[in-house]
Amino acid sequence: MNDLLPVLLVAVLGAILAAVCSTGLPRRERRWIAGSFLLHVAFALAQVPITLTFYGSSDMFLYFSYGEILAQMMERDPTHVIPEVTALLLHQQPRLPLTIIGTGSATGSMSALAAWSFYLLGPSKYASGVAFAMLSLCGKIGMYRVFREHIEPNRRHYVALATLFLPSFVFWSAGLIKEAIAMAGFGWVLFGIHSWITKGRLFPSWLFIVVGTVPILLIKPYILFPLVLAGGSWYYWARSLKRGRVRIRPVYLAIGGALAVGGIVLLGRQFPEYAADAFSTRAQELQQIGRGVRGGSNFALGGEVPTTLVGQLAYAPVALLAALFRPAIFEVSNLLMLANALETTVLTLLFGRILLTRNLGAVRRQIADNPFLVFCVVFVLSFGIAVGLTSTNLGTLSRYRSPLLPFFAVALLVLGRRRPAPSREAPVEPVRAHVPGAA
Repeated sequence: MNDLLPVLLVAVLGAILAAVCSTGLPRRERRWIAGSFLLHVAFALAQVPITLTFYGSSDMFLYFSYGEILAQMMERDPTHVIPEVTALLLHQQPRLPLTIIGTGSATGSMSALAAWSFYLLGPSKYASGVAFAMLSLCGKIGMYRVFREHIEPNRRHYVALATLFLPSFVFWSAGLIKEAIAMAGFGWVLFGIHSWITKGRLFPSWLFIVVGTVPILLIKPYILFPLVLAGGSWYYWARSLKRGRVRIRPVYLAIGGALAVGGIVLLGRQFPEYAADAFSTRAQELQQIGRGVRGGSNFALGGEVPTTLVGQLAYAPVALLAALFRPAIFEVSNLLMLANALETTVLTLLFGRILLTRNLGAVRRQIADNPFLVFCVVFVLSFGIAVGLTSTNLGTLSRYRSPLLPFFAVALLVLGRRRPAPSREAPVEPVRAHVPGAA
């Protein structure tokens, strides 16, 4: 009973927020979002018992523990404690009478968010999980709105499936978990990029980008590296197609390259642990840790652990395949891994269908004609390689790769079928008027 009322309250508020984010969508698509709302609530409620059953504990319970203590302190002395909890959220050193693991990092920020949720909702782990699942859902709605603009209307059910119902994507971003916070911002960053590139609106496009970037910076800043790279590719491709077809145009190439490279360098300076010169060292350390723990769901990419960036990139194809298609059915060791394996099996079959039934030249042209599909491919490749190189456990791999899954799934679903032929009854208009992403 102590959990029931706050859970119902959060669910109602979440439903209202989701309805606001869905404003303007057709009734059928709002029904899809309503179904996804129910799925997010169910998965958020299931996070606590599933985590206890399969893992015994997790970082989520660390956040809960600190959150409960800090919320009680906030109630007793809000004037002094609330500013310190806010400092903890912003990666600052708080002046609190207890040592908090992860202070100055995303882990400390998660403890601060748990404190705020307990302070506002009461000490209910389930209500807290549903609250962050609702924020994640709103980010996915923003993502869905972008996808639907770049895919033919008769294929929008593919978009809904990829962004709103993909099981592991929803599960690993529903609850008091880092991916939920990151997705809450990611979807609206994507919406802002879409609005800027396709409609040329500086405002409110950059407002969405800036506001959405904040939770990503606080919780999972490494997502921004492939996002910037893919965004630069989208910009260049869209501006090139606006003139009729993709050509090497120095101005657009320079702007797109500057956006991608400059953004990555800037992010590397702000977060040196994710910079290019530190990536190989970090990947080597993680691979060495995974190699030292045998059994279970640990895996190795190769016989040796590379010590240089070039050596790490030599494993890029193997890392990408692992990120996209593992675990396989024959690698399953528990029920949770079985659910992930069923999903990767479906993705493998969809990928195989493209290889066997489609002309690869036609697939390449289909991608090249749609700047958003170019964005999807670049993001999946760059993010997948990075995650594959830095993951040595199939369980954590399923969680860490979740941000790329909707892009990979929608690309497979769309590219698995030929583009519909243009109607001969309709008047023929210039190509540039129909190029997605180049309006």
